Amino acid sequence: MPYCSQCAHALADSSRFCPACGAASVVPPAVAITQDLTRTSGPDSPAPMPPPTSEHGRFEPGTRLGTRYRIVGLLGRGGMGEVYRADDLELGQSVALKFLPPGVSEDPREVARFRGEVRIARQIAHPNVCRVYDIGESDGHVFLSMEYIDGEDLASVLRRMGRPTEDKAVEIARQVCLGLAAAHESGMLHRDLKPANIMIDGRGRARITDFGLAGLAVELANSGQIAGTPAYMAPEQLADGTVSVRSDLYSLGLVLYELFTGRRAFDAKSAAELREQQDSGSITSPSAHARGITPAVERLIMHCLERDAEQRPPSAYAVLGALPGGDPLAAAMAAGETPSPELVANATDRGGLAPAMAVGGVALVLALLGVSAALLGPEFVPLKQDPAKLSVRAEDVLRATGAFDAKSDLPKFSAAGFAQNDALIAWAKDHPKAPAPKSATAYYWRRWAPRLIESPAIHRELPSSGSPPVLGNSSAMVLLDPEGRVVGLRVEPPDSVGPSSRAQPAWNAYFAALGLDSTAYTRVPLARPVPALCDSAAAWRGPSPWAHGDTATVQMGISRGRLTHFTVVSAWGVLKTPVDELPPVQSSPADVPLVLYSEVLPLLLSAYFAMRNLQLGRGDWRGATTIGVFVFVMNILEAVFATRLPEVGIANMLSDLVSGRAFGHSLIHAMGMWFAYVALEPYVRRLWPRMLVSWARLITGRMRDPLVGRDLIVGMLFGALINALGLGLFALARHFGLTNIPALASAGMFDSISGIGAESVGLSWSGSVCVLTVLQSLFVLLLLRLLLRNTAAAVTVTFLLLAASGLWYLVPAYGWPVALLTAVLGNCTILLVVRFGLLVTVGASFAGLVLSGVPASLDFSSWYAGLILLPMVLLGGIAFYGAAMSLGGKSILGDPLDDTVKR
Repeated sequence: MPYCSQCAHALADSSRFCPACGAASVVPPAVAITQDLTRTSGPDSPAPMPPPTSEHGRFEPGTRLGTRYRIVGLLGRGGMGEVYRADDLELGQSVALKFLPPGVSEDPREVARFRGEVRIARQIAHPNVCRVYDIGESDGHVFLSMEYIDGEDLASVLRRMGRPTEDKAVEIARQVCLGLAAAHESGMLHRDLKPANIMIDGRGRARITDFGLAGLAVELANSGQIAGTPAYMAPEQLADGTVSVRSDLYSLGLVLYELFTGRRAFDAKSAAELREQQDSGSITSPSAHARGITPAVERLIMHCLERDAEQRPPSAYAVLGALPGGDPLAAAMAAGETPSPELVANATDRGGLAPAMAVGGVALVLALLGVSAALLGPEFVPLKQDPAKLSVRAEDVLRATGAFDAKSDLPKFSAAGFAQNDALIAWAKDHPKAPAPKSATAYYWRRWAPRLIESPAIHRELPSSGSPPVLGNSSAMVLLDPEGRVVGLRVEPPDSVGPSSRAQPAWNAYFAALGLDSTAYTRVPLARPVPALCDSAAAWRGPSPWAHGDTATVQMGISRGRLTHFTVVSAWGVLKTPVDELPPVQSSPADVPLVLYSEVLPLLLSAYFAMRNLQLGRGDWRGATTIGVFVFVMNILEAVFATRLPEVGIANMLSDLVSGRAFGHSLIHAMGMWFAYVALEPYVRRLWPRMLVSWARLITGRMRDPLVGRDLIVGMLFGALINALGLGLFALARHFGLTNIPALASAGMFDSISGIGAESVGLSWSGSVCVLTVLQSLFVLLLLRLLLRNTAAAVTVTFLLLAASGLWYLVPAYGWPVALLTAVLGNCTILLVVRFGLLVTVGASFAGLVLSGVPASLDFSSWYAGLILLPMVLLGGIAFYGAAMSLGGKSILGDPLDDTVKR
């Protein structure tokens, strides 16, 4: 009588498939019933075992294996050997010992392969996976020690009791999905998933078994055998042995089919007939066998049984999330586990918005952008002339003063831009009731040098009026107010310029060159020292070039008969630039410990915890790599947009990007973000996994997910709202006399006004730091959560700490009411991330950073109107995209046919 090679079930002579377990590998009595695979004979094939002559198998109860194990009894026979219950005499507990067929145990190559599989399988520690302990050998018998499970396999349960209720079937299916997903995360495929390899323990919990053996079966298949049980194989696995995560999911679909219906999906008499049924896709719907089955379950099963592997679910977590009434995150948390990044991404959160809400969200974002432009627009009114005209004016001034020989051209390299008058802002903070002239809140600067003008600050790509502080011989700087009046000049002539023959300085000529009426000024003593480069200097009192109606002291200095210095000393002081600073602006030594404290120490700490998380197998290095690459690209774009191509050229730019500091700076930032994310994310995932659902989907490439779309538009909405509220707060404070600081002093957007290149630098910078700002707040929250052991208390204390951290410099500037509200608005990040999640908060952070550098105005006739377009299109485009994705394929206008039917 023939036997089933999988379960030793006696079969009729004509049977090709076992009715008990579905195996197609039937062997005659002359061949061992423990032989697992249908194969053709070959020189490397395992030798068949003779059938056991005893009901106890190879070992009688009480047999000792060495000094450690004592056989209790035979549990069962399978295709890959016999399983015995045994006592571990050393540890005093029951274990299961699975002995491999002699043909395998006698082949060193197969044993070596098996050891590799077991090495991976023993790393899987999950409540729904049978633990693998070790591999041993006794008297030539190779065996595997495993966790002993007091129960029976699912195939036996279904034969004995029939299909369970749907609620119980869903419970078992959920546990099988969790166990299979844990194995896949460890890099292990099962390759022979079937009811006979799923144990139901005494508490009714499902446990998957035989991971390492399945791997060995595949190795055996390379010698000419078909690995596994054909009745539970995916089409590609049955055809040529191709295995993958999705082939395991096909087997999972067959298991679920049998679990929910009590019947197998295919009723084939031979392997050829099985392939034919799979090719034709002739699978009877589960509802034909089990009336009342939930449609969602039926769709899920059929989804797993797609012939095309790419059409199946992407992971076991995706199957888990599609089961009715299931919450994989809640299940993992209830089991006391840290959910994996994939489990978080495949949570049951559906997201999405109704068409009316999606359209309303976009409209509200655009409306808030308009409100911001209306509130901020008046601040730009003093900027009457565009940078192109001011640049020509600065060059004309420099030529008119005769700083360089008429025959020689100006230095080759130059840089220019707008800057905030920090001296006036500081004075206004100390004199809150005194009116500050709007025309003096900003100035235009242009610098010349014989070499490329680059910022020495590693975190600043664009040069400024004070960075680099000095440029040496043959360099110059001209400062203009927004209307083109000269307010500062500094020249360091080339060494070739010789001494002048003039006995007296031509002060009146210099007044004319600077566009000032010398008759309106009276000679006075110097109001402050002049740079050492001047060998003669003088000062006059008269109308201030900054503002009509004000008076100021103007000072000039000459060197070798040429004007080399000009500055304006107003009531609020002088500009803080190398024109006026004595000595020139330089980095303070106090910056060194600040850099160590704020950058080096966090990097070292994050690197330590990141390595620790990776060693423990819980760090999301894939997500961190995605974020690190994004940060690297954003930093590189900063350097690209900051490069002045007409001066440098494309070839030199590309060379500098690869070999210069831009590449190293970008790489350091990317690595820092990588370490920070790997160090922090596992703790957040353990404590607040819901916070990461849409974020995990985004960084894994699921850009079209409705939840991602919803959170993108909500993030844009909050970012625009916070920005509009902040500007409104400033407007109200100035209206009621609580402060006289202009809103531009808070926004700091003068770099972006300089041109499209500078604006693009700001946009790239916003992208590179928007994640970092949120992670910093999360870091503080996590520390307090671990300390206080209460999320609500940690959130409250974190918010208060972050808000209080800014009050020390906001209060002197704006007073308590304005400072307090500004601190609340500026530090609501922690509230957003806890309530709405990481993606919403990062989106709001990005929108806020972008808007802080946008010359927003409703005056579309102004010269800076074109600069409004790029950031507004960017933010509006993200909002439109989010709205479209949040619909989940639904039409904005709905389905008119459905409405007609309803009426």
